[in-house]
Amino acid sequence: MKLLNVDSLADVREKLSSHFGGMTLKTESVGIDDAAGRYIAEEIHADMDMPQFRRSVVDGYAVCASDTFGAGDAMPAFLNIAGTVEMGSIYEDKMRPGEAVYVPTGGMIPDGADAMVMIEFVDKLDERTVAVYKPSAPNSGIMNIGDDFRKDELFFARGHRLKPKDIGMLAACGKTGILVYRKPLVSIISTGDELVDASETPGPGQIRDINGRTLAAFAKAAGAEIQDVRVFRDDFDACRTHAAKQLENSDIVLISGGSSAGNKDMTAALIDSLGDPGVITHGIAIKPGKPTIIGNVGGKPVFGLPGHPVSAVAVFAAVVEPFIKSRYFGSSDGPVSVSASVTENIHAGEGRETYQMVILEKTGSGWLAEPIRAKSGAISQLMRADGYIRIGSLTEGIEAGTAVEVFLL
Repeated sequence: MKLLNVDSLADVREKLSSHFGGMTLKTESVGIDDAAGRYIAEEIHADMDMPQFRRSVVDGYAVCASDTFGAGDAMPAFLNIAGTVEMGSIYEDKMRPGEAVYVPTGGMIPDGADAMVMIEFVDKLDERTVAVYKPSAPNSGIMNIGDDFRKDELFFARGHRLKPKDIGMLAACGKTGILVYRKPLVSIISTGDELVDASETPGPGQIRDINGRTLAAFAKAAGAEIQDVRVFRDDFDACRTHAAKQLENSDIVLISGGSSAGNKDMTAALIDSLGDPGVITHGIAIKPGKPTIIGNVGGKPVFGLPGHPVSAVAVFAAVVEPFIKSRYFGSSDGPVSVSASVTENIHAGEGRETYQMVILEKTGSGWLAEPIRAKSGAISQLMRADGYIRIGSLTEGIEAGTAVEVFLL
């Protein structure tokens, strides 16, 4: 395969948009107990002001701020105890100057009070009198109506992926059920005469299938649901029969291995045989992962990924994951990243966007990114890597000490 015949990543994105841009995003409803990790298909707005009443953020006494001005250890302010606020209850009377009302943290501030004095700065002299030893400014210790958020304020837009910390906000605005985008079903086929299932002990010349389980894990992390993971020998008819069945039952099919130009590299022919229009890209200007194949079979995407695990993960991160997020969840969220300084010079692929696995190390001045040096096909890179950096196709490399963005795995 010649470099001039491959597509750039920009070309690939344009083709994917052209072929699959008209897909309809499917939705379903889930309860908030099952909503973490899902991409929402509706806007979430506050249904009321929060708080909807003035409440105390400290444990102490509600007062008129002006009654405490000038108070100190030598000359405290003496106030009459007018009552107590019970949690979840309203203080019926209006508080007057010269009075104090005990309010626990989170309790409702009585009408007439405009400040709180923390219990640490108050002495209860008897059942009717308190001495205040520290002045309080107006609004001190009080959260006013709408200080947290206002009614109709937008919390989350469509395409937002809910995190565990977001569930509390759903509950705060009364959303016990929510509309989310349906997870795409992904089937994965690992091909190769040398492959055996992870549960088997490989014989001479054999290796356990790494890519099937790895790609399944990455697909699930991207928000997809795994329909099937299967290992096949380089048998065109058997692979084609299984792939055709999975296309009926799945939204996306990933085929690992068989994408380059060897005698048994059959993925391109297999995709073309499954239906029109067939292969739309055969080769991407990316390192690693150049022999990647992308097909459209009757409106469903099929991705032929390299057999080397690191290459397969790089292509998944560069192509498949963004496709899943944009076409099934309406999301443009990228991977989480941190800024770091590279520890060594890194050479880039000529005319190809390079994905380099790195190890992160925290120092007093920030993060360091150490490139992982390994031969092609070395599996341990995935275990050791904390993330990867992207080097543009027009860049010859990166010098040691250069600041880079590390995308976390």
